[in-house]
Amino acid sequence: ASLAYFTLPEEYFKNELHVRYKSRVSILAEALEEVGFGIVVPEASYYLFADYRGVNELSELPPMEAAMYLMKEVGVATVPGDNFYGKAPDGQNYLRFACCRSLSDVTTAVKRLRAKLTISSP
Repeated sequence: ASLAYFTLPEEYFKNELHVRYKSRVSILAEALEEVGFGIVVPEASYYLFADYRGVNELSELPPMEAAMYLMKEVGVATVPGDNFYGKAPDGQNYLRFACCRSLSDVTTAVKRLRAKLTISSP
């Protein structure tokens, strides 16, 4: 399958693939914001780095525990944000979501997030 990508025209990567990923990022970002995540939508990436302190069920957890909660209780896989910063504290309170999965997978994740998570009270 990987070799098949080498045969695709350049326009596929410039137009079609870009639009596909941008749509998935937008769909997931909107749902994450609805349940309390802080989001900055990326300009050229299919990952979302989300601040989870506004999510009631996650707000008091360290990144690894927050990621495990989402996996076990919600059925959505993420990567703890502190994995990307070594020993620096910059990734605390963040989770990374990947939007490179199929549209069906992204919409399933959105449904699960909306069903199981709530926004924290101010």
